[in-house]
Amino acid sequence: MKNLIEVYKESPETSNMTDKQMKIFRSAIKLFAQKGYKDTSTKEIASGAGVSEGSLFKRFNNKEDLLLAILKPISRVILPEVLVELSTTDQQYDHSNLQDFINVLVRNRLEFFMENIDVIKIFANEFIYDEKIRQDMVAEMPREYITNINNSFDKLKSDQQLIEWDNVEIFRFIFSNIFGYIAQHYFLFKSPKWNEKKEIDHLVDFLVKGLTPTIN
Repeated sequence: MKNLIEVYKESPETSNMTDKQMKIFRSAIKLFAQKGYKDTSTKEIASGAGVSEGSLFKRFNNKEDLLLAILKPISRVILPEVLVELSTTDQQYDHSNLQDFINVLVRNRLEFFMENIDVIKIFANEFIYDEKIRQDMVAEMPREYITNINNSFDKLKSDQQLIEWDNVEIFRFIFSNIFGYIAQHYFLFKSPKWNEKKEIDHLVDFLVKGLTPTIN
């Protein structure tokens, strides 16, 4: 699975950056994630990159331009690519077994979120408050991913492994629980110690039990 920083190097907004510009970009990601976009100054970003503030403005017009350079590739390029990659991975497993399907789906996405937690924090913060970012994400979600997920859900339903809910509702149920886990441990409370394996096992079990059809 690709790291977001590597994908940024191929995105229109951030391709062909010099080493110095990439240091500025990485510094901005780190500080925006730690302090928030509004509470971070361009001076702090430049200092974190070990360059002059003037170097920042040679590539980015202002702080907002730098933020958009981080967010636009996520909604337009990176998120669709990652979603397709993850859905392709899901297709390799036996979807007649709900336990296996949920287990792979949850663990793949948690792995991606945790490996790229700083960028995800920035995106999540702006996604909550910026209507345009939300619209862009929905508009750019690739058809291939949607088709694959729907096919997986339909196959599980036909095998009587998955509850007969609308696929959109099932998708929302799964991802609201995944995001809740991420938010608790990485956004809100920053839990220093917890039994990660145990909690992920519980998350998978909870989703499986909630999505398994009731047998009368």
